[in-house]
Amino acid sequence: MKDYLNAISLLPERFNDLLKQIPEKIAASVKEVRFRSGEPVALYAQNAIYYIRNNGTLTVAFTSDLLCVNERDLQEIVFHLSRRSLHTYQDMIAKGFIPLRGGCKAGVVGRAVMKNGSVYSVSSFNSVNIRVARSFYGCSKDLIEKVGEDCASFLIIGAPLSGKTTVLRDLCRFYSGKDRLKPLKTAIIDERDEIASRSFGEGIDVGVHTDVLTLYPKAIGTEIAVRTLSPDIVILDEIGSDEEARAMLSAINTGVNFIATAHGSCMEEVLRRPNIKRLVNAGAFKKAVVLCGKEEPCRVKEMVVF
Repeated sequence: MKDYLNAISLLPERFNDLLKQIPEKIAASVKEVRFRSGEPVALYAQNAIYYIRNNGTLTVAFTSDLLCVNERDLQEIVFHLSRRSLHTYQDMIAKGFIPLRGGCKAGVVGRAVMKNGSVYSVSSFNSVNIRVARSFYGCSKDLIEKVGEDCASFLIIGAPLSGKTTVLRDLCRFYSGKDRLKPLKTAIIDERDEIASRSFGEGIDVGVHTDVLTLYPKAIGTEIAVRTLSPDIVILDEIGSDEEARAMLSAINTGVNFIATAHGSCMEEVLRRPNIKRLVNAGAFKKAVVLCGKEEPCRVKEMVVF
């Protein structure tokens, strides 16, 4: 329940009050809270999609008395999620997200304002997706058993909601935690502030011997971490760009291990991406695992040794 409340805590009061009233059992299973212009508020749970009636009760039926949002509501929602400072979060919004408390994240889209071929800002917001982040201690056990406790160099492949970021957090606690006899110095390059959530205070437990580079672009953060923090492991979420590949290729020559994630449903799909293939061929990862998917988050479906 705490993770769900963290996710919705910055919403405007009238939405927050209604969403806080849902049964605790359902709240504990909610993965996403969706706001779309002209459509009802939708809560995506493990096994169902719930809607909120205007009287605050939940239903799985698409009825005429559902709580809907309009474009003005969405402007207000984004304003509140941005801590009432859209300018502060302009760059993040242009990249499609706003970091929230406890590692949660809001995906934000609307009408793009372009500048020099890139999205400069977003106006007329039409969709907000709040993703609920949860810390599950021990959720990396299956993965560690597959790759081996002594292996700290692998790529984690998974589709959306397969648990990639959740398992990354637990791996940080495993390798750099206080209970490990020989903890490994770990650096997290947390470009979107969703692994450790340190932008607004203490954040999430990611291990005693972990350094967190919050909101650093992954390529720049990797270079800084290797140069200044002497990490044994560098943790990266959702790799794939040219700059990231170059920074990682440079760093592996210093003996640093990488644990990284990539979007994909299978090994073949991910290895078709030139930068991932370059990294694999250069020995950036010793192994790769494919996660099962949203039906069995954090569990391993396949492992490959490179």
